[in-house]
Amino acid sequence: MGVASVKKLELYAHNTVVDTVLATLQKLGCCEIVLPDGDEDGQKSPAVLADLDDKISEARYLLRILEPYYVDEISSIARSFGERPEFSLRHLASASESFEVKERAEEVRALERKLVEIRSDISQTDGYLTFLDELKDMPYPMSLMSAGTEVVSGVMGTIPVEKIDQWNRSILDALGEDIETYHVPFGPKDKETWGVMVGLRALESRALEIASGFGFSKIDVSKDLSLSPQEERRRLVEKRGRLLKEAEDLDVKMHRKAEELVPDVRRFSDYWAILADRARALEGGEYTDEVVLIRSWVPVEEEDELVKALSPVSDLTELRFYDPEESDMPPTMLQNPEWALPFETLTKLYGAPKYGGIDPTPLLAPFFFIFFGMCLGDGGYGLIMVGFFMAFLKKFKKMPSGTKQFFSLFVLSGIAATLVGALTGSWMGDMIDVVPFLRFLKPIKDIPVLLIPMNDPMAFLGISLVFGIVQIFFGMAVAMKDCLRKGDYMGAFADQLGWMVFLTGLLLLGASAKLPAISWLGKLVTAAGAITLVATQGRDKDGMIQKAISGLLSLYNVTAYLGDVLSYSRLLALGLATSAIAMIINMLAGLSSSIPYIGWLIAIVLFLGGHLFSVAVNVLGAFVHSLRLQYVEFFSKFYAGGGRLFEPLRYNTKYVAISEEGGEG
Repeated sequence: MGVASVKKLELYAHNTVVDTVLATLQKLGCCEIVLPDGDEDGQKSPAVLADLDDKISEARYLLRILEPYYVDEISSIARSFGERPEFSLRHLASASESFEVKERAEEVRALERKLVEIRSDISQTDGYLTFLDELKDMPYPMSLMSAGTEVVSGVMGTIPVEKIDQWNRSILDALGEDIETYHVPFGPKDKETWGVMVGLRALESRALEIASGFGFSKIDVSKDLSLSPQEERRRLVEKRGRLLKEAEDLDVKMHRKAEELVPDVRRFSDYWAILADRARALEGGEYTDEVVLIRSWVPVEEEDELVKALSPVSDLTELRFYDPEESDMPPTMLQNPEWALPFETLTKLYGAPKYGGIDPTPLLAPFFFIFFGMCLGDGGYGLIMVGFFMAFLKKFKKMPSGTKQFFSLFVLSGIAATLVGALTGSWMGDMIDVVPFLRFLKPIKDIPVLLIPMNDPMAFLGISLVFGIVQIFFGMAVAMKDCLRKGDYMGAFADQLGWMVFLTGLLLLGASAKLPAISWLGKLVTAAGAITLVATQGRDKDGMIQKAISGLLSLYNVTAYLGDVLSYSRLLALGLATSAIAMIINMLAGLSSSIPYIGWLIAIVLFLGGHLFSVAVNVLGAFVHSLRLQYVEFFSKFYAGGGRLFEPLRYNTKYVAISEEGGEG
């Protein structure tokens, strides 16, 4: 158990059976193809891969455009949890032959371009209408501002409202009656308004020169606007109606295209992705005129099954298995008993162990289980978790194994919270004690109670710290065993055992305050540990003095261990917080129930809403802090991660599930 052993496979296949071999490997899902770094002699990219990538690209385009118009029978959430239609590869291969994805993509592109143009026209028309609404009382046709005539032209722009009178007088004084001015009426909060100057074209530049001195900012009026503002507005309203009708017709066509194409594009895009993965596996192959060499990593336990699966083409293939060499970087495949599988998620979140290293999953599992239960510590909340996540698992039975493990983890965590809640007498806080019609359950509730944290927090704190000491020592013991396995005897006895002896001595000295008879033993063990550390922790230094100083300074690291132990006090803090919040919710609901007429309704809302919120917040807190204790306090004693998870060639689909029938496409 732990990290599974793998072997390096060199698979030689005749060109005529390469497709069959890759299809078999993909169906088994037990081989991680080795793709070399950079360009190597004999390496080439199959021509079929480029064609498949083009098809996949076109399929993604179609789905991106059409899915918003598609009414899906399966929700995206249900699909992500494994609820997908099933097809055999044989069926997908046959059906995809007549599907011209590039032609369908061009049809949709034409519709999309037209729709984009129409929506752009609608947006432009809306802008014109807003503009014309402000100019509805202007007495001049828009053509004067957009083009003018040979003799007369107009200029439009914005002008600060406080300078309008000065602008009018200055234009009149300088140019007389040859230029008329007009401004749009403005409100008390407006800072600018539209200003218009109409007159002889020859005076336009002079008029602009004068107006610019008053903050006049000219705008260019589109030549699409030529009639009076009222007439232009009527014309544009009619145009907008036509555009909306065209857009509506195109939307209908898009909906029809979506209904026609989306189901096929989804299943065929998955099929092409499967074929592309096969073709991509050949990028790492080495070729002769007749033979292809494919390298991969295979779990040892899958070796016989792989040989058996390839037996139909055994005359045209050869399999050579090798143990990993020191220079190799094999992938890590976690292999744990069924009870520990849900906790693999926690290891993967941190980082996989290196090949040949320690898999911390079964080591952290019991601690995380206990710590989560102590952090949440409420039987009612635990039952809510168990019920919710069990129903979720029952509803989505086809969800991927990794997702199933993650939700199973929360089922186990809910069980832990229920057990701790039973031992501490917390069922949605003090609900059983304060709700009159539930008080008959109090004798039953009190039977398993061992400790009530709200009444005796110091005892609960002591339990939390004891668990911390146990886990830290356990982590050091694991590190010691790993050192022995690697032949690092000095590291095992000097670093790990030395600290374990020293810390044990300090614990005995602390306990001697209550048990004076063991004081001598504490001093003896502490001295033995200290001597061991001083003598060995500076062994990498040069010179006896430097070794001694380094050894003495290493004793200061005891503060780090003290900090690690104190970190487990969060188990008390979170456990008390959960109970306190639940009790406050019950108290508020009880007080509100005495309000005449509507008190019962307020009480129900407070009770249900408050406890649901409390469950969500406290479950998140319990998960994060229990996980932190594993990653920071526990893993730091023996685990580094740095491995790479095993990623075999297999069916990676998004929209469909591949059935066994006709498995080779």
